[in-house]
This record gives sequence, structure tokens and C-alpha cells, in this order.
Amino acid sequence: MPELLPGIAVTPSVRLLRPLGKGGMGSVWIADHLTLGSHVVVKFMSDELARIPDAVQRFSREASAAFQIRHPHVVQMLDHGLTTDGTPFIVMELLEGEDLGKHIARLGKLPHLEVLRIVSQAGKALDRMHERGVVHRDIKPENIFLCEVGGGERFVKVLDFGIAKKADALGATHTGQMIGTPYYMSPEQMAVARDIDGRTDLWALGVVAFQALTGRRPFDGPTLGQVAVAIHTGDVPLMSSRDPLLPPAVDSWFKRACARDPRARFPTGKELADALEAALVRKPARTEYAAPTPLPGVAEEAPRTEPTLVVTGHAVPAPAMTAQPMPAQPMPYIPQIVDEDDEPEPRGSFGTVVWVVLLLAASGAGVWLYFNPAAMEHAIEWLHRLG
Repeated sequence: MPELLPGIAVTPSVRLLRPLGKGGMGSVWIADHLTLGSHVVVKFMSDELARIPDAVQRFSREASAAFQIRHPHVVQMLDHGLTTDGTPFIVMELLEGEDLGKHIARLGKLPHLEVLRIVSQAGKALDRMHERGVVHRDIKPENIFLCEVGGGERFVKVLDFGIAKKADALGATHTGQMIGTPYYMSPEQMAVARDIDGRTDLWALGVVAFQALTGRRPFDGPTLGQVAVAIHTGDVPLMSSRDPLLPPAVDSWFKRACARDPRARFPTGKELADALEAALVRKPARTEYAAPTPLPGVAEEAPRTEPTLVVTGHAVPAPAMTAQPMPAQPMPYIPQIVDEDDEPEPRGSFGTVVWVVLLLAASGAGVWLYFNPAAMEHAIEWLHRLG
């Protein structure tokens, strides 16, 4: 393959901008997609692997399978093919963020809810791949990308669909031998079995979850042989022993997620993620008020007894509740309409008292004159003189 330089056109619409990295499989570049008007990633297979027919066929076959998978949690493949000199390449979307491997290395063990979101989204991607007959074979933290979408949220994208890699050290892959990364390989994949299916990817996702929750890989060792022995015959490690904040239920979950018999594992990524959520999320105890027992011979209108609070099967008296008086409501103001020409009648005025006294006096004088005829005649004569 000739030297790659900025400005070289991989296809009529893809032009290289700058190198992004280089690994065992080849090199990775950022390029400008002239048709889409955005930046993309271009992966080139190394010259050494490009000379191996099986490696080239696997590269093309896996790239084609990934291109056909359309799912939000799967990196989008835009194009693949051969350069003018025969070098295989893949064009895919450019992602912003970091892979899970760097995330764990930077932060150590991750919060439980964050791990749940990662496992759930990655499980959805694996379910879509397996429905399409694609087995990834290299699920590991470095192939689970956490995209930055703003607001502290991360969106998972699964990368690298089982593309063969050159074995330079433990964890690398070699065409014609084991395909995958030994730390995350299932027993059947480690044994290079021919009947590998999607359950090997689910084993690897279980290992990834273990590492994300505890900060350490469950099956480890300084040599490939020791890692293989741990996977095949070693004791299944307990997550709760490495982190006391993890509930014991996660140990049962991991034993099934990474059961050595594939038939005993979770059949789908969704079931694996749902079971992990059930093991990690502790639901609060259900509380309810028990109805009081009526006393014999007491009518229903009688005051009810104090309720009993039931918490996880143990009855305790409920806290006393003090009735709060209703706040006094002000009386509405109703204005009175008074005619200006009307004068209010006097109540208990002095004039009323005078009239009562005069009336009583006149009554008394009339009675006296009635019983004294002589005085009556003098009074009549006096009135005639006044008239």
C-alpha cells in the first residue's frame, strides 16, 4: 500500500484529512465526505494482513454484514471496498466521546445505573446483530463506544464487527487462530469451536459488566494459558466480594451470564440486561395501612381505632395524626343601599321619652276630672274662656 497522505482521495467522495491512529489491523484516518458534507472515519487493513486471503475475505464479509445492520446502537457503516492498489478499507461515521475501556481506566468502577444503561444499549445492538446472523466475537470495553450527546448523557455504539487483528501481544487476535480478545472470550470461543453463536457475545458482555462494576476483569492472568485455565476451570469470582456495595444477587446474575455451558446463559441481550437491573436495583419495601378491627357491638359510625403501619410484615403503631382546625373564613361584605332622601329613624331619642310622659300625664288628668265633677265644670269653663 502506498504511503497515505492528507488530500488523497479514497473514493470520489472521500478525501483523507489527518491520521487518527494505527494498530495491529492497520491505520485509521479522519476524512472529509464531500457528498455528506461531514467528517468520517476510514480504516485501512495493514499490508501484512492484506496479503492473507482469509483475512481479506473476513474483512470484506464482516464489513458487509455491519453495513447491512441498521441500528441506533451500532456504528454506521457508509462504504467499504478496495483502493486502487487493492488495500481493503471501511468508511464509517465519526463518533465523539471515548470508548468504555478508557472510561474505566480513567474512573475505575462505574456507578451502577451507568453500567445498567451501557449493558442495556449494548444488549440491544447485539440482539439486532444476532437476528441478522452476525456474531461479533470481539465484544470488549474498547469496542463499546460512549458517545457524548450533551447534558452528561452517553449513547452507546458497538464497534468493530469481528474483524481479524494481528496478534502482537495478549489480547490481540490472529487470523486463522483465535478471533477475539482472550480476557473476554467464552470457553467455546477459546477452544476455537466451530459452532459459536451469539451466546459467546453475551458471555463477553457479562465480563464487561463485571469489569465496569468492580474495576477489575473476572478472568485474568499474566499469560494466555493462565487466562484460559481461569475461563475453563477456575472458580467463578464473586462481584460482591470485590465491592461490598454490590448486592449478592449480582453474583447469581454473573454465574448465569458467564455459565460455561452456553445453554445455561441468558438467550438474549435484553434478558441479560433486565436480569442485571433486577439484581442491582433494590426496590423500596411496600408499605400499606391495615384496616382496624371493629369492636364487638360497636356500630360502624363509632370512631375508628388508630391505624397500624405494616412494613415488610412487621406491624408498628402509625404516628398519631393531629387534626388541624379549618382556618376561619371572613364573612362576605354586603353593602347597603340607602336613599339620600331617607333619614334614618331615631332609635331611643329624647323626643320619644317626652311624648310618652305627656301621654301618661294627660291620661292621669282625664281620670281625675272624671271622678271630680266640680273640677270638670271649672276646667270646661276655663277652656271656653281661652277659646
